[in-house]
Amino acid sequence: MAAALDESGLTDAFQTFNALSGALEASYRDLEMQVARLNAELAEARLERRRQERLATLGEMAARLAHDVRTPLAAALLYASRLGLEGIDDASRREIAGKVVGRLKHLEGLVADMLAFARGGGGLVTRCDVSALLESAAQSLAPRIGGRTQLTIRTRAPGIAVRGNAEALVGALVNLANNAFDAVQDVAEPVIEIEASREGANALIRVRDNGPGIAATERARVFEPFYTTRPGGTGLGLAVVKSVTLAHGGAVRIEDSTAGACFALTLPVLEAEA
Repeated sequence: MAAALDESGLTDAFQTFNALSGALEASYRDLEMQVARLNAELAEARLERRRQERLATLGEMAARLAHDVRTPLAAALLYASRLGLEGIDDASRREIAGKVVGRLKHLEGLVADMLAFARGGGGLVTRCDVSALLESAAQSLAPRIGGRTQLTIRTRAPGIAVRGNAEALVGALVNLANNAFDAVQDVAEPVIEIEASREGANALIRVRDNGPGIAATERARVFEPFYTTRPGGTGLGLAVVKSVTLAHGGAVRIEDSTAGACFALTLPVLEAEA
């Protein structure tokens, strides 16, 4: 009789255990679904916040662009009006024409930088070999840098790749290098280094120069649209760099350097390479 009771009690215990296990499993699945839903809502909220921030920034940029366009446009119109005056010799006419072209190129730069900022990393997304990105940037920089400035390209982690828009990423690197080029103009032996390496799950690209560096008071503002300390600068180059890296899930920062400035750009490595 006792054995029968024990067997009956054991059966009831197993049935209770199975029922509890089933309930726990159902609760776990329900909780898992709720977590997934909340994560999706959170991601959507973050995306919407970024959209709103981007729209606000673009609105500010449009107003600022309209303001900044006036000066070079007025100068170009003034120079162009002088071309029609009588009694101007050929040398003066060529000089005036050169000034007109210079102002128009400045306008072109403003518009191009704003469009690059607005696009961010938009466009064709492909597998981008980091070494190839550096080489493309070097080819784009060659006509401007010339022979006086030493440009060094180095890849310490060959074979790493990222996913993104190659044109936008090369443009970001060129903007960083152009920024460095402007910084070393008064240096006796100007040097610019672009180096790629691996930092955990990210590709790390550093752009260094041996210029005067960036003052601590300016570091917090250098990525702001239209902020510039360079006469004639659009103030959009570094803003474009930040926009592109964020669009690719990366980041850009200023690193401490014993001499000059060092910008570090990080981009997620393709999972196949990670």
